[in-house]
Amino acid sequence: MNKPQYHLTYNARFYVLASSLSLSVVTASYLRLNIAGDQLYYIRLQQVFGLLCLLYWYAALIISPLGYVLGKARLKRLEFSRRAIGVSAAYFAVLHVGVALWGQLGGLDEIALLPTLFKWSLGLGAAALLILLLMAVTSFDAVVRFMTFKRWKWLHRLVYIGLILVVLHVWMIGTHLEYMSVRWLAFAMLALLSGLETIRVYKRAKGRLFDFNKSETIIIFATIWATIVIVIASMPAFVQSYHARHDGGHAVSEARHD
Repeated sequence: MNKPQYHLTYNARFYVLASSLSLSVVTASYLRLNIAGDQLYYIRLQQVFGLLCLLYWYAALIISPLGYVLGKARLKRLEFSRRAIGVSAAYFAVLHVGVALWGQLGGLDEIALLPTLFKWSLGLGAAALLILLLMAVTSFDAVVRFMTFKRWKWLHRLVYIGLILVVLHVWMIGTHLEYMSVRWLAFAMLALLSGLETIRVYKRAKGRLFDFNKSETIIIFATIWATIVIVIASMPAFVQSYHARHDGGHAVSEARHD
């Protein structure tokens, strides 16, 4: 019996990766055509690549818990594409770092001249990048088979630590987070993700570790989710933001008058 031929064009992951590559080229070209100055071009380019990294990362994270709520059968194709979405997030993260270090800053030596808070932020971002790259290089089927799915699954839970690190990285030096609308949007997305993850963890643990009735389940879920949301909302009070500290809270008003 002849073995069925494999067609790359029938694989959804191929389209995710190909579209990510195309998007990066289109983005760089569009900004180059519309921004004359090199410095401003590099600033905007690294910002857009950073945003795309976050969007792809968020999409990769939310697919699995969303499947527990809506039904895995409905998100079957997205579940299959999830690894490629994660690889795309790592790709945009590398572009973001590359443009920021060698385009905007001018090289690794310039890091020593940055303020301490910037150095801390870059350190957290570097750790998040390493985790994201580790997730990317272990996303291939051959690697999963070699590691066994159980070990691979445990390794990929590091992605949540990476998410915490990248959120701190963005908050500490992110210019656009000075806008309240951006803060509220980011807060809503993190709250939604944490809520869906809480549901997923509960459904997987139900029957094995505990078995509560409906009322107890609602109370426990509300308590855990509220605690996580409070922690997320409290982050600005405990983690310094470079722009808020140096602009005295006037960055937004000044930007609106420009």
